[in-house]
Amino acid sequence: MSSPENLPSFPQQPQPPGALALRPSGALQTQLLAQQQEADAQVDDQIDFRAILRTLLKHKWTILGTTALCTLAAVVYTLRVTPLYESAALLQIDRTAQKVVGFNAEVEVDQGATADQLQLRTQIELLKSRSLAERVIDEMGLYKPESPTGLPEAPAVEAGRLPGEVDAEAEKPGFVALLGNNLKMLFTASSEDERVLGRAQTVAAFEKSVTVEPIRNSRLVEIKVLNADPELAARIANTMAKAFIASNIERKVDSSVYARQFLEDQIKQTKAKLEESERQINDYAKKNEILNLGDKGSATTQTFVDFSAALGKAQQDRIKAESQYNEVKRNPDSAPQALENLAIQAYKEQKAQLEAEYAKNLATYKPEFPTMVQARAQIGELNSRIKAEVDTILASIKGQFEAAKQQEEALKAKVASTRSEVISVQDRSVDMNLLQRELETNRQVYDSLLQRLKEVSVTAGITTNNVSIVDEASAPLFPAKPKPLINLGLGLVLGMFLGMVAALLREQMDDSIKHADEIEGTLGLPLLGLIPMTKQEKGSEESIALLAHREPRSGFAEAYRSMRTALQFSTADGAPKRFMVTSCGKSEGKTTTAIALAINFAQLGQRVLLIDADMRKSAVHKALRMPNERGLSNLLSGDRGSEMLIQPTVIPNLSVLLAGPTPPDPVELLMGPKLAMLMEKAQELGFAQVVIDGPPLLGIADAVVLGNQIQHVVFAVKASSTKKDSIKDAMRRLRNAGIAPMGVVLTHARNEHSSDYAYESYYGYGDAHTPRAATPQPAPGTQPAPLAASTRTEPTLGPTATAEA
Repeated sequence: MSSPENLPSFPQQPQPPGALALRPSGALQTQLLAQQQEADAQVDDQIDFRAILRTLLKHKWTILGTTALCTLAAVVYTLRVTPLYESAALLQIDRTAQKVVGFNAEVEVDQGATADQLQLRTQIELLKSRSLAERVIDEMGLYKPESPTGLPEAPAVEAGRLPGEVDAEAEKPGFVALLGNNLKMLFTASSEDERVLGRAQTVAAFEKSVTVEPIRNSRLVEIKVLNADPELAARIANTMAKAFIASNIERKVDSSVYARQFLEDQIKQTKAKLEESERQINDYAKKNEILNLGDKGSATTQTFVDFSAALGKAQQDRIKAESQYNEVKRNPDSAPQALENLAIQAYKEQKAQLEAEYAKNLATYKPEFPTMVQARAQIGELNSRIKAEVDTILASIKGQFEAAKQQEEALKAKVASTRSEVISVQDRSVDMNLLQRELETNRQVYDSLLQRLKEVSVTAGITTNNVSIVDEASAPLFPAKPKPLINLGLGLVLGMFLGMVAALLREQMDDSIKHADEIEGTLGLPLLGLIPMTKQEKGSEESIALLAHREPRSGFAEAYRSMRTALQFSTADGAPKRFMVTSCGKSEGKTTTAIALAINFAQLGQRVLLIDADMRKSAVHKALRMPNERGLSNLLSGDRGSEMLIQPTVIPNLSVLLAGPTPPDPVELLMGPKLAMLMEKAQELGFAQVVIDGPPLLGIADAVVLGNQIQHVVFAVKASSTKKDSIKDAMRRLRNAGIAPMGVVLTHARNEHSSDYAYESYYGYGDAHTPRAATPQPAPGTQPAPLAASTRTEPTLGPTATAEA
């Protein structure tokens, strides 16, 4: 009997390169994976609407539940609110009242849309005023306060202290007490009289139930009243409209009475002033012997006025002529007179033609050529003529300036000679003019007041109004509030919105792999398989992995069969002869994947060896219901008594090497050369495929050590469970060890983890079939019975390893 130490050591042959290789291997693959992960680390700002839709469909029950709760809350709120009826009265508010008599001779000026809107807004605010609300309340008897007994008594005044004087010796409250007192005053009414408080509450409730709304682009205003009694709502609206019209008329009548009394008082005072002014001006004229000629005044004053006006005109003419002269003198060529002169324009046109010809001939002839000299002479002659014309214009303007200046000087002398005469006359007429102006002013005021008094007396009894009722309010048939359809719609929309927000937040907080598309986008690795979520049959203790053997037409078996096909195309030489299945942690489907893949490769007719390399927490023996007394740990530790370590299973072509007892240090065993010797020995024994159920990557170094010897690694990820950070940490450990996984298998997948089509229906495509009966499992601690269709004994590592046909 040979021990494991005596097994021959065969170097592992590298895979031959080929043009048909579908994916790089070795260091190049590791480098490409690192570059892909670095590129995927950048944040993508684009919105993935398909991902959002998948999230909403995934959490559809959360959305539907939130929507139902909000809709139910809207229904409860609608039913618990007391129905209110709304009645409306329509008013028309004109700009001004219709005039019965038109005494005012002034023309009405349209002040624009702003003033019109301001006037309409004023009327609307009057409709909302507290005085109108109290008037309607009193007229309808909505509140009946008791009559007051009398005026409040004056506050008592202590002897020796004036009212309002503060006692300086009084103890001041502390800071905390002051704050508490002020806080109490903010929320306490200033009056404790129940009548005042009750009336204030009634007015507040009335104002809350009344709404005044203008109708857009019109002068119509709608008064709406909400009340539980439809008849009362209509009466309040009509009473409010009539009370508003009556209050407008009362304000106009009161203003007319006040205006008439005021005008009568002013007329009496103005009449006395007018009589006094007439007596004073008459006495002054007699005393100073002044002959009043009326508005014309004296001849001396009129002469001075005429000469002063002429002097002002002459000064304007002189300033204008001087400005023109200075402008022409400063820029003679650009002066308007020069520009409008026909002769200058003709000279300039000739000059421009000659200069153009000269410039044209200059390219052919030299400047000393006779033709060129003659052209320059003609240009010079035209310049002289232009200058002469400009000088003529300048001289003409200068002459006009000198004449205007002489006329101004003459008028100044005449005005100065008449000024002294005017001053003498004004000295004697100053008091006379003052008395005259006062007289005219008093007379105008008296006439205006007298005319206005007559107009007010006539219009005082006219009760015209600019407000009229268009539609009176009527009792409504149906309540206006609450509105069931609107409330239900708001509850439905709000519920859907909150549900979608909750679903998106929940999805955002979940850092796990939630869709198959995220495998290649996030990890940069191909997706080898998508394994549907499969529950164990009720009452069955059989491992889920054995469905690949017991029900080969199930969706579970089809998924692993598809993964087997993907592995067969993963390299140029087909599926790797040996590969390991690992994951981040426990319960992510690596053991099930390893067993199911081993079963699928065995179904191809080739001999497959399944090795349980997770010596810390083995699980293959539990799934196959086999004893785990001896296994890989015995082989790697050099136990010479390890015989019959490779055991056959009930599945044709599939043998298993269990993990065995847990060793003290599994890493040391995996780092030794015996694992490579085991792989070579398995190849010698005729195993075409070796599938290894490896330990998890995080927390221990077993998987990294094992992966360095196997190289081909399949990474298992549990949908909606394995965190992306954990996956990145595991990928980092593999990358640091120079290992690049072949791909990822997504386990426990549901509809929301797949693409738009239903993969379960696709995997179940085909004719109906009858599931195979479950193969009876051997009792624990006993060797499984061989299948009837396959009576060959599996090889062992002992000396009696034989195969029987």
